[in-house]
Amino acid sequence: MKPTPDKTADAILRVLGHVDPPEDLYSASGSRLYDLITADDLTELPEILAAARSTNGPILELAAGSGRITRALLALGRPLTAVDSSPEMLAMLARKVRTKEFNPRSVPVELVEADMSTLEPDGGYGCVVLGASSITLLDPEGRRNLFRRVRGSLAADGRFLLTVLNADSHRTSGTYDGGTTVSALGDDAFLITAESRDPVNGARHVTMIHVSFNEGGTYRSSAYTSEVAFVSNHLIESEITAAGLEILERRPVRLATPSPELNDVELWVCGP
Repeated sequence: MKPTPDKTADAILRVLGHVDPPEDLYSASGSRLYDLITADDLTELPEILAAARSTNGPILELAAGSGRITRALLALGRPLTAVDSSPEMLAMLARKVRTKEFNPRSVPVELVEADMSTLEPDGGYGCVVLGASSITLLDPEGRRNLFRRVRGSLAADGRFLLTVLNADSHRTSGTYDGGTTVSALGDDAFLITAESRDPVNGARHVTMIHVSFNEGGTYRSSAYTSEVAFVSNHLIESEITAAGLEILERRPVRLATPSPELNDVELWVCGP
């Protein structure tokens, strides 16, 4: 998806004297920042873990990233396959799963670098997980391919756990500026997050600017962007049904950090 202009982020970068164009959030250095800012985010973990406990057999986690959800799933003690398209994210996850702190039960973990929409997983998974509303990373063809592959990978009593943000409740007329926030990252750094919305074209554009201070009061900045689609839940539901899956249950997700602009998140429990 082509990034949309973000005047607020551009203005902040000019004030900081940052001249390089923002990198993709999933680049090598962007992945490290993403891991840092999501490390303590508990959003959706209680809901996913509760639903996964009601399943049996091996677990397949899609868009696993650096392991925010993986860590919670490993508490179940079942073999897990983690898939992500970012080699940097998987490298971080590989280091983590070898530690007792992250994987205290030494659960077998297979790491797979692949596009989740083209992956050909083996069948027999008792639980397939796609969290963080990551379904919005895919275009319509990618979503349809993914749902078909998930259907084929599930055991007869398996469950597909999917978190979704209801885009319909966030659409407004014109272009909406999602605002700018500043948060601390340790004692010597902070993060500026500038968000803009283009509801007409169904997009949410996020720029993250990481500012860290050196001795003597000088600072260094780095900037990263991410573009996420707004996809109607009605459309996602129709695509799931067309793939031979059924939404068996919808559970509200409690946000660890409530935001009036990113509410209405649900966990869908789907089965064949």
